[in-house]
Amino acid sequence: MKRKSSWQGFTLVELLVVIAIIGVLIALLLPAVQQAREAARRMQCSNQVKQLTLAFHNYHDTHKKFPALQYDIIKSDGTSVSSWRGHGAYVMILPYIEQNALYDRYNFTIEWDTGVNTTNAQTKLDAFLCPSDIAYPDSNWGGNNYGLNGGSRRDFYSTGSAVAASGPFVRRQESGFRDFTDGSSNVIFIAEILKGDNSSSQLTKERDYTNQLSLSTDQFPAQADIEAAGAGCDSTATSWQQSNGGRTWGASFPGFIGMNTIAPPNWKHISCCSGGNFGYACDRNGIVPARSLHPGGVLASMGDGSVKFFPETIDFVTWQRLGARADGNPVSIP
Repeated sequence: MKRKSSWQGFTLVELLVVIAIIGVLIALLLPAVQQAREAARRMQCSNQVKQLTLAFHNYHDTHKKFPALQYDIIKSDGTSVSSWRGHGAYVMILPYIEQNALYDRYNFTIEWDTGVNTTNAQTKLDAFLCPSDIAYPDSNWGGNNYGLNGGSRRDFYSTGSAVAASGPFVRRQESGFRDFTDGSSNVIFIAEILKGDNSSSQLTKERDYTNQLSLSTDQFPAQADIEAAGAGCDSTATSWQQSNGGRTWGASFPGFIGMNTIAPPNWKHISCCSGGNFGYACDRNGIVPARSLHPGGVLASMGDGSVKFFPETIDFVTWQRLGARADGNPVSIP
């Protein structure tokens, strides 16, 4: 006589319950995995900000000063030519981040985007890239995620002008620790910025730039004035925006290698600069805030080399004061 099997198998209901449980477990696990990955990316980003800051310190040890945000072009006969396309501060520290060969290829008698300098500026260097951000969409350019602090002022790209609200990096003017009268531990040095999406067909406020900034105050503008200016720029951005910010570390423009502290981190409005349309985002004065994809804030180094995470909710005046190197109002790190 044939024995009857005791194996009954799964019912459809049981199978669906098991699938549902597995789905719940995956839903619980994925956020934890994503958080762990972001924590690792943030740690790597923090380390890169620190290493870049230390490279500037080593430069200072050698030259007794930090490089300027932008330099004039020095012709072969030794004369200087005032050009808004002179090379920038990051070019000067290449030997201090183990890029001596790249530095040696630079031709300082021509613009940063001419001849061999264009090829140099297109080089992708991981030292300038935060892994939390997207790669720059045009693979011909390496990208940059770290802005040099020009201070708590609108006109931080003005030629050779350093005022109380200026940061460590001024156009065509070199600073040193002697100029950090507020104390190097009380001054932001480098902060994160986001790369553009290289698409002018869509508006992405956190990545794009627009023009026609209306802001009458240069140094330490009030929060109400900043917000009014931001609302105006958001309106302008619906008809015109530039999307190539952070395209390269090899340039010398605010929109590529700079930032200022007149607006809070991860500002809700579009970055905005003065004047008419511009081909580079942004090659002039304006509001160029620190931005990142780390939840809740941005990473920034201080003049003493320490790296801090600054929340988006940081007190407005405190953030502004941390951007100035010599305004006589040093503030404690929150």
